[in-house]
Amino acid sequence: MSKQVLILGATGRTGLLIVEHALSRGLTVSVLARRPEALGALLSRVSVVQGDVLDSAAVSRAVAGKDAVLCALGPGRDSPPTLCSEGIRNLVSAMQAQRVQRLVCITGVLIGHPQKRLGWLYRRMRSALGNATQDRQLQEQLIRDSGLDWTLVRPPRLTEGRAHGLWRAGEDIFIGALARISRADLAHFMVQQLEDAHFLRRAVTIAY
Repeated sequence: MSKQVLILGATGRTGLLIVEHALSRGLTVSVLARRPEALGALLSRVSVVQGDVLDSAAVSRAVAGKDAVLCALGPGRDSPPTLCSEGIRNLVSAMQAQRVQRLVCITGVLIGHPQKRLGWLYRRMRSALGNATQDRQLQEQLIRDSGLDWTLVRPPRLTEGRAHGLWRAGEDIFIGALARISRADLAHFMVQQLEDAHFLRRAVTIAY
């Protein structure tokens, strides 16, 4: 398993669980965060580069010396509409320049999952969101074109439950209206990809 890991989106609800699980697996964790204090008790256990994913210099500093990157970026209420794509553009550039190859990134089940394998609710959501998915679609395309050793992880509805470890994972599994995955299980799956090449350069959906 990679030892020096950078986590983006580390102060979000899913990101905090990824940090916690990565530490429990014995990894050395660094984070890029605008508000490091949002890490709470985890702050003393990680290395922090204070900055913004939209700042290419800060991203470059954060990537330096790492073996892999776990990305849980997601837009907040005050985020620009191109946060995910612009952040990934900076990240990919820094990883290419510093020859850091492994990237595992969360996107979403509405981005690219086969239409015929989505239940009616998700098909309706995809249709209704329209342009709102464009930033995520561009994010995925930038990663696919990067030449990195990437895995795209597409969860459905996220819950706050505990980890079960009994998920389904695949490129074309059926996702119905009740599909969900806990943030805890998603965090476990993300970290697991660092030692599992099965989904290398593949986009995988994970759900119960």
